[in-house]
Amino acid sequence: MDQAVEEFLEGRPRAKELAELRRALETRAEGLKAALGRAQDPAEQDRLRKELQVAERQIAALEREELITEFVEDSVRATVSWSQLKPEEDAQ
Repeated sequence: MDQAVEEFLEGRPRAKELAELRRALETRAEGLKAALGRAQDPAEQDRLRKELQVAERQIAALEREELITEFVEDSVRATVSWSQLKPEEDAQ
């Protein structure tokens, strides 16, 4: 069944991989927030705010992609399971 999912995704990352990337970015965003709280220099604060905004947009995009990919994976699994339950209908 995993092979069917891999084939359908055509090399795109699985939902689990996207979740790992999202968590890594969330950790990075937390670090940026902490650095922003410590920053004294206004230019450094601006730079950190911009980096944080980019990270937050990337997190949101990864979250959406993760949900879509999870739905696709579940749909492929359901289709494969259904076809295994009803093989006689496919032969007709």
